[in-house]
Amino acid sequence: MTEVFTGLAAGDRERVAALRAEGRFFWIDVSLSETSRDELVDTLGVPEHALEGPSRVRAHAQSVDFALRCYVATERPAERAAYRLRPIQVQVVVTSEYLLTLHDERVALPALLAIGLPQGRSKGYVVYSVLDAILVSASDALEEVEESLDSLAASLAGAGGAIVPRATLQTPVARLATMRRWVRAEQTVFQQVGLDIGAVNGFDEPEERYLDRLDERADRLLASIDAAANAIGMVLDLQLNERAFLVSVVATIFVPLTFITGFFGMNFGWMVDHVDTQLAFWLLGFVVPAATAALSWRLLVRRFLIGDER
Repeated sequence: MTEVFTGLAAGDRERVAALRAEGRFFWIDVSLSETSRDELVDTLGVPEHALEGPSRVRAHAQSVDFALRCYVATERPAERAAYRLRPIQVQVVVTSEYLLTLHDERVALPALLAIGLPQGRSKGYVVYSVLDAILVSASDALEEVEESLDSLAASLAGAGGAIVPRATLQTPVARLATMRRWVRAEQTVFQQVGLDIGAVNGFDEPEERYLDRLDERADRLLASIDAAANAIGMVLDLQLNERAFLVSVVATIFVPLTFITGFFGMNFGWMVDHVDTQLAFWLLGFVVPAATAALSWRLLVRRFLIGDER
């Protein structure tokens, strides 16, 4: 199995030196909050330009470096975080000797991504496996958004017809828009890296172009993000239909009431002469409108708007 290191402890530095001397490829994941850039340069011989910070793709004779985003579990309590997974910036450096992943957060990507790297596979396959796992983490984050949309749709379609606040819908909309922008940019990165990685000294390009698969996976992920965005539109349509239904019910009840009150507000002589007792006032002013509303509900609302034929 390809050896994997998390950080640069004293024993790890000796093992890294031995692997480099033997010409064996390995993966090392480092948190910049625990390991300095100078230590990386001294131990791994990392080109200094590769540690200058996030970039799209920088190709050189000794390395190719670029930036990706990986979704990891949040450290905040679940009730305070909108989603369990959060994005972190990962700087990736590929040389003929090793694959290096850098990030500021104190997380161990090998443990979080749980990648199996069998012995005897090519360097290109190792790089592909790590990059593919990082891209899969975006799929996991998208699944969280889809689950939240399912719960929103269920609440709208339920018997209660709950109204979802606009702020609740803004959260998944913003997350999907951000994810789509990032995945689209990373797709461009994968296409460029697939061309540049074979030019690195000592990095023999494999017969099978593994990185082309990343481009295809990114295409499928973009399609899934677009489908989730369409689902948000369906949730909004459900909510709009629910509100339109309520307006229709209220209008159906109040239209005849408005007619009755308008009619009695015309001050016909008959009404002026006959509404002269308290009984007549209550009968014509309240009983007749209430009976009209009840009949409207029974004959119009339940039958034509609700579809209840009982």
